[in-house]
Amino acid sequence: MVRKHCFALALLAMATLTLSGSAYSEEKKEHKHEDKPGPNGGEVAEVGDKDDTHAELKHDHKNGKMVLWILASDQKTLIAIQESPKINLKAKDGNKQIEMKPVNLKDGAASQWEASDEGFKQDPLDGRISIKLNDGKKYNINLDAHHGHKH
Repeated sequence: MVRKHCFALALLAMATLTLSGSAYSEEKKEHKHEDKPGPNGGEVAEVGDKDDTHAELKHDHKNGKMVLWILASDQKTLIAIQESPKINLKAKDGNKQIEMKPVNLKDGAASQWEASDEGFKQDPLDGRISIKLNDGKKYNINLDAHHGHKH
C-alpha cells in the first residue's frame, strides 16, 4: 500500500513539473514579442496598459539622434499624434528635457518624431520618453529598458 502511495506522489510531482515547465516556455514566448525589431528596425515597446499602441524607438548613438514612431497593435500601422513627445534624459552633465520634432507633419499630427542632442551619444541611455496619445492620456517609456541596440 505504501508503494502505491509513493508511486502516485511521484506521478503527481512529475505532472506538476511538466505543467510548470510548459508555463515557463509560454512566458518566454511572450518576451520574444518585445525583442522583435519594428518595421523601421528599431526597438518596440508597449505604450499604456493595453496592447493597442506601441512605440518604436531607434537610437543612433554615433550621431546623437533618436527617432520615434507611434504604431498600432499590429506593430506596422502608423498612428499620428498631435503633441510632441518629450525625452527626459539623465546625462553626465545633468538632467535635461528634449522636445521631439515631427517628421512629415500633416493636419497638426505626425506618426514619426525625432530629436538630436549630444546627450544621445551615450549608450545605454538613462531616462524616459513622455508620450501623449490621442485619448489625452500621457504615458512614459523608460529608455533604460531599451538595451541591446544594433549598432
